[in-house]
Parts: sequence; C-alpha cells; structure tokens
Amino acid sequence: MKILVIGGSSRREESRSNIVVDEVKKLFLEEAAVWKIAEKPLPLAEHAWHKNPSLSGDKFVIELAREIETSGIIILVSPIYNGSYTAHIKNALDCMDGAAFFGKTVVLVSVGSDSTAILPALHLQDVARTMGGFVYPRFTVINQRQINFENRTIDDDILNRIENIVSSAIKLNNT
Repeated sequence: MKILVIGGSSRREESRSNIVVDEVKKLFLEEAAVWKIAEKPLPLAEHAWHKNPSLSGDKFVIELAREIETSGIIILVSPIYNGSYTAHIKNALDCMDGAAFFGKTVVLVSVGSDSTAILPALHLQDVARTMGGFVYPRFTVINQRQINFENRTIDDDILNRIENIVSSAIKLNNT
C-alpha cells in the first residue's frame, strides 16, 4: 500500500520536522512517497480548486492531488507554528478536493520543542476527518530532545512508534 508523507515545514534543511519526514521515508522506502511543502511550494488556494484541483493549472497542486489520490495512508508531519499546524499544510489541503482523504487512513505526527508539540496533531485531526479521512487514533509527538539535528536522525523509540502506528494503520486499511 502506498504511503504519502507530507512535510508541512516552510523551511528546507534546517527543519526538525523535515528530519522526521526523511526518517519516516527510510522506514517505508518503496511504499512511501514524500511531499515537502518547502521544496514544492503551492500557490494560495482558490475556492474552485477545493472541488477540482486540476483547475489550478499549477503543476504542484495537480501532482499533490495525484499523490493523495493514489495513496492509501497519508502521514501529515507538522511542526508547531504559533500554537498549531502550519499555514503551509492548511493551504496545501485547501488546494485539494474537499473529500481528498475519503477512504484513506491519516496518521498524524507533530514536532515541537516542548509539551505543546501535540497541538498540531490535535488540530489536524478535525481537518483530516472533514476531508473524509479516518484519523488513526494514536499520534506521534516528537520534541526537540528526540531529534539529533547534527546526525539528522530521531530516537529509535520514536521510529518504532511511527512504524508500529503505520503498520497497524495499513492492517486496518486492508480490512
């Protein structure tokens, strides 16, 4: 089953959440595609695209819509920005069909410096459900102490948690 990992940071290399995206990609190699918003920025969403993203005429909007459509599991990775998920993820999802997650399992991962790191996951669950997705009930919350910025890795226990959650989500999606 194809997995799509969407990284919501506006930063490129200096982003802790992008380290998480890269590590998740390594876990699921062939099954996973990655979309880093900083590397493939999307234009500001227009209402008509919410019904048909191809109306945008934008290659990245159309490509992201195709990636979502062909994936069974969507993993949203967001750093905390001003107490919630990033505007970049919100805009990306607003560029998509309103039911783009219908029949898909959504796994939420949020990254931050302290206990408030859970907020992106809490807030994104409503968005994902509104888009028709089944939000897997276990989140992964990663604080900065669990990320080795120099080596661009995350703690093994966090990787194991993500792997267990996604593996369970795949089993659930196949039933």
